[in-house]
Amino acid sequence: MNETRIRQRWYGDGPIHWWHKLGAWVFSRLVALRGWLYRVGLKRTHKVNVPVLVVGNITAGGGGKTPMVIWLAQHLQTLGYKPGIVSRGYGGKRKVEPMFVTANANPAASGDEPLLMAKKTQLPVMVGKDRVKACRMLIKNYSVNVLVADDGLQHLALGRDAEIVMLDARWRTGNHQMIPAGPLREPLERLNSVDLVVFKGHMEDQHHYEIGLAGIHQLNHPSVTQDVAEFRNKKVVAMAGIANPDSFFSLLAAAGMAIVKQPLPDHHDISEADFAPYEDTAVLITEKDAVKCENMNLPHVWVVKMDLHMPAATRQAMDDLIQRVMS
Repeated sequence: MNETRIRQRWYGDGPIHWWHKLGAWVFSRLVALRGWLYRVGLKRTHKVNVPVLVVGNITAGGGGKTPMVIWLAQHLQTLGYKPGIVSRGYGGKRKVEPMFVTANANPAASGDEPLLMAKKTQLPVMVGKDRVKACRMLIKNYSVNVLVADDGLQHLALGRDAEIVMLDARWRTGNHQMIPAGPLREPLERLNSVDLVVFKGHMEDQHHYEIGLAGIHQLNHPSVTQDVAEFRNKKVVAMAGIANPDSFFSLLAAAGMAIVKQPLPDHHDISEADFAPYEDTAVLITEKDAVKCENMNLPHVWVVKMDLHMPAATRQAMDDLIQRVMS
């Protein structure tokens, strides 16, 4: 309920109380102070030995960063580079910092998104609170020659050669106010200093990408697939523990499914108990949630694979940025 009220305040007509405005004023002052400390050198920005492309956002919550990080890393590889990915590993409880993420890592340690990146790209992924140290370990141990920094826009300790900001085409920047009154992590003017702004979802005359449904397979059995049409004439539960579950629900609705929506908190530690009420019903989940279900034998749970469709103009802008950074 609290999350619902926050979204209504940020993106709808929910009330903004004086204490929200006071909190936003304090937060904006802290953001400004932190930026000033880095600019004058009282806090250090550390450059690493290879180019760093940051993918981040100026809003809290999902803006399509993970699909972009995966696409960008794979695209760099197709261009002949040796990319690595570095991430904070939100939600992961690790004994080792930083931690190299393999495709069979424990999501409780790595975090769900870095594990998904490792699985989908098969590229070196390192997570750690100290992302400068994580970058240097990737360079030293895996011979990468370019790094993609996931959710690194506000991590000013890490030097960067390019900044790509993601925004959701539906929600954009909400009510344009700073946290907690609105969704902004930084003032809107920050967009003027980044290299590229890309929207998740169609945006006329703006760089964007769209997510498409690439296939559906049984949980932990990728070879057992099902056609979309099979889910159109039966009761289907759509479950998603992501920042913006409506994007997942909308994708399934656009494919002609009449779904029962079951949103979960972002980064929710999904368990078999979440599926227990739906034992006799087909349940569709995201790839991000599926990485936390690898030891579950649930034949009624299906994973929706998604792919990214990028217009030629946005792809060209990406290529131009990569060429500038890597030259």
